[in-house]
Amino acid sequence: MIPLTDSEVEEIIDIAYSTSERYILKHVNKKEFEDINITINLERGSEGFDIDIDIDLDSDVNLPDDLADAAINLSLDAVDEYVENRNKSLD
Repeated sequence: MIPLTDSEVEEIIDIAYSTSERYILKHVNKKEFEDINITINLERGSEGFDIDIDIDLDSDVNLPDDLADAAINLSLDAVDEYVENRNKSLD
């Protein structure tokens, strides 16, 4: 894989963040949260990159048990799609 540029790293982080946030807010009203903390770490390497997404939801209401995990999985799928499209355009 051709190494990511700085702008591609920023775009991947933005895709992951916005996908997670949209998913969470689609399922639970923003007013129900004290805090939504989405942390994304991306480390570039010579053979690709590693991305780690952590979501901490602070709410006084009961949230679905898998809400954060589902948001993370959807974000990772969106990142995979971005990378696949990027690699196709570079071929």
